[in-house]
Amino acid sequence: MIEFGIFAFVTSITPGPNNSMLMASGIRFGRKKSLPHFFGIWLGFNFLFFLGGNLLSYVPDIVFEYLQYAGYLVILYIAYKVAMTKTTVKQGGKEGKPFTFIQAALFQWVNPKGVVMAVSGLTAFQLPHLQANLIYLLVGGPCVLTWLYLGERLQNFLIGNKKLERFVYVILALSMVASLFLA
Repeated sequence: MIEFGIFAFVTSITPGPNNSMLMASGIRFGRKKSLPHFFGIWLGFNFLFFLGGNLLSYVPDIVFEYLQYAGYLVILYIAYKVAMTKTTVKQGGKEGKPFTFIQAALFQWVNPKGVVMAVSGLTAFQLPHLQANLIYLLVGGPCVLTWLYLGERLQNFLIGNKKLERFVYVILALSMVASLFLA
C-alpha cells in the first residue's frame, strides 16, 4: 500500500497536461476562478480510475489506440492555446475563461498521461481496486492543487512582465508536449 501511495504521489505531482493547464489557469485567472478546473481534474481522474478498473478487461486494444491518438491531438491543441495565452493584462477587452468542471473531467478520458497512470496503477500493483482509488483520491488532490497555488503565486510576480509571462506559458506548453513522449 505504501508503494502505491508513492506511485500515486509521483504520478500526480510531476508535470503533465493537467498540472501544466492548471498552473496556467492559476497564473491567468487565479485560484478562485480555477477551482472548478481543479475539481474536474481531481474527481474526473478518480472516476476514470474507478471506472477503468471495472471496465479495463472489456475494452478492445484498438479503442485504447484511438483514444491515445485523440489524446495526442487534444493535448497538442491545448499546448498551443497555452503557449499563445494572452498575458494577464487584458488585451482587446477579452479575458477568457478557465476550464469548467465538466471540461476538465472529460479531458481525463483523452489525457494520455492520465490513462497511463490509471492503467499502470491498476495493473502493476496487487491492491484492492477501491483501496487504490481512495489512495489516489487522498494523494492526487493535494498534488494537483499545488500546481494551482504555484500558478496563483506566479500571477503577482508576472504581472507587468509580459516577456517573462510569455516564457512561462511556453514552458508549460512544452512540458505538456514533452509528457506525450513519456506516456
